[in-house]
Amino acid sequence: MDSKSRMLKAWKFEEPDRVPLEIYLYPAAKDLPGADKILEFQKNEADNFMGVPGFDWGFMGLDTSYSEEVIEDVPGIFKRILRTQSTPAGKFTAITRHIYGDGDPNDFHWEKRFIETIDDFKRMVKTGRIIRPFNSEQYNKECANVGKRGLPCTGLFHPLGNLVRYSNMDEVYIWLMTEDQIVMEYLEKCTEQICDTILSIKDKRLSDPPVFMTYALEMLTPPWMGKEHFNKLVFPFDKRVNDAIHKIGGRHRAHCHGNSGEFLELFADMGVDAVEPLEPPPYGDNILVTAKNLVGKRMLLSGNVVSQAFPLDSFKIKDVRELVKRAIEDGAPGGGFSLKTTGGAVGYGKTKEQSIKDINCNLAIIDAWREFGSY
Repeated sequence: MDSKSRMLKAWKFEEPDRVPLEIYLYPAAKDLPGADKILEFQKNEADNFMGVPGFDWGFMGLDTSYSEEVIEDVPGIFKRILRTQSTPAGKFTAITRHIYGDGDPNDFHWEKRFIETIDDFKRMVKTGRIIRPFNSEQYNKECANVGKRGLPCTGLFHPLGNLVRYSNMDEVYIWLMTEDQIVMEYLEKCTEQICDTILSIKDKRLSDPPVFMTYALEMLTPPWMGKEHFNKLVFPFDKRVNDAIHKIGGRHRAHCHGNSGEFLELFADMGVDAVEPLEPPPYGDNILVTAKNLVGKRMLLSGNVVSQAFPLDSFKIKDVRELVKRAIEDGAPGGGFSLKTTGGAVGYGKTKEQSIKDINCNLAIIDAWREFGSY
């Protein structure tokens, strides 16, 4: 089977020829020892979700003109960047600090986030919203480029997930508890905008039904938010969005680190079609065999190989085999599962040594998958 057919069959909760295996090399690691083998596997065998352009969500659902400026540069130590989003609601600025020599050149520390005060939030909420543009020609072109080597997916604006990521982290969760009127107005306006935007492409000729991806729910589950507030601020609004996605034949895959195990049934009830990376203890609370029994016929489950442990001195590469064997035994029966790590892309590390060890651990994943991954 090709990668696309394999993943789609697994997502139909049927057993394909082998367990799908997702592997992506971190681009900055491409010249490290062993990276060539990961790249070869990624190109020829991996069963990956492949990003393609979809809706232009702007900044928080608003039209924007983005710019950035280096405002301080201490060569060899750090630099600071002023980032500006110019929108119909006015300008929103953020400041990020970047450390030279960091193992991840794209990593940074937020000194100031875009939505810093409740007044910033309010002026964004009060601004009118329109249906976001979708370039179907570009979408179809990129899906054709993916071909059979993976499953195309595209980004979805999540109002609450984006809000907490782009806001002052010391205050945004307090706003959710104390600024009920403005928060509910924001969620209602954004949800209406997103649903109308999704339904606007219902009759477009698309080569692949959209698979939408969000990186939001991990900021809306413990320790950030409990079930009471999840049921009030997330469930009803996400349910409406997922219903719209299903009306156009699309699906929603949610990225959710941490303690998602107690929320998996809620995710399925509100229409999420797939979830990853299902971190087991101590990094999360997901017991894969339990998740499989609860929602294994309702959502594609992906992940469960704890790559956060790979850089630890106590972790031995030989231990990878058992992690892969156990994940396949617990997740693979009956389909509905893809194997992947719970951390980032392959070769992502704070030091060169960590990145090389991560590559070697992922090569061990491939070996173990070859041993145990066939149905």
